Amino acid sequence: MKKIIFTLIAFIFSIAVYAQKILPEIKVGTVLHCSAYVEGQAYPLLLTIKSMSGPVSIAWAVNGYGEGTFEMTAKSLESGSKVYVPTQPASGATKLSDEETFGIISKTAYKSLIDKKAFPYSGINFKIKASDSSPMKLGGKEVDATHVVSEDGKMELWILNNAAFPIILQSVGLTTDIVVSEIK
Repeated sequence: MKKIIFTLIAFIFSIAVYAQKILPEIKVGTVLHCSAYVEGQAYPLLLTIKSMSGPVSIAWAVNGYGEGTFEMTAKSLESGSKVYVPTQPASGATKLSDEETFGIISKTAYKSLIDKKAFPYSGINFKIKASDSSPMKLGGKEVDATHVVSEDGKMELWILNNAAFPIILQSVGLTTDIVVSEIK
């Protein structure tokens, strides 16, 4: 009888461990393998976290096109209110204003998302999608991310649940949409 109970407990524990969402560690040197969708065409995109403090720096590379960096101030990471979405990024360093972020939302916006289940960004109000039938997955495993939708339903974002660095893992409805497929 004890063996049966132990086996049952072990089975339940293994199901609970398997069902947990993954939360990738984001640090300097983290590489995000992405696809960028511009005017219906997909382009392979690599994003590399170069710095997570002022200035915050994310390097980008598109094979055959070029490479560069997006530099954000510490203030933009803390309280930025606009997302910078280039259709064609410029080679070299692109310095963003204190209000702009690239590939992430600010800590203030993330706090609002957690506390109020909604946040404004780039003049658009986003709220948590009520019934989420499309969770974000990396490597076949569900990621601990929050799926938000704009009030008009035209834009969607999947945001990594990481208060220190809330990365946008997927976007739908922007001029350039990005889907992260792997984080290393």
